[in-house]
Amino acid sequence: MLSKPDISEAIGALLRGPESKRVAEKLGWDSSQVSRFLNGQQGIGREQLNVIIELCDLVVVSRRYLDAISLLASTGVSCECARNGMGECGRR
Repeated sequence: MLSKPDISEAIGALLRGPESKRVAEKLGWDSSQVSRFLNGQQGIGREQLNVIIELCDLVVVSRRYLDAISLLASTGVSCECARNGMGECGRR
């Protein structure tokens, strides 16, 4: 069974990694704030959410968007049959 990704773990890894000082600086945090976050004593403010999402190289999308992409992928996003007026691939 697949487990959902843990965003707080991704942020924690970023704050423990080699770029931790740069990340803290971009968040406007000092080392005590980083430590408090890593120990579960501090959260992330609204003004920092977009910054941390970008620093983690994450993108927020809706389930509706993912469902649409999944549907397109299941029928063949670049289906040559459909593009040439011959219906969906595999449905002849």
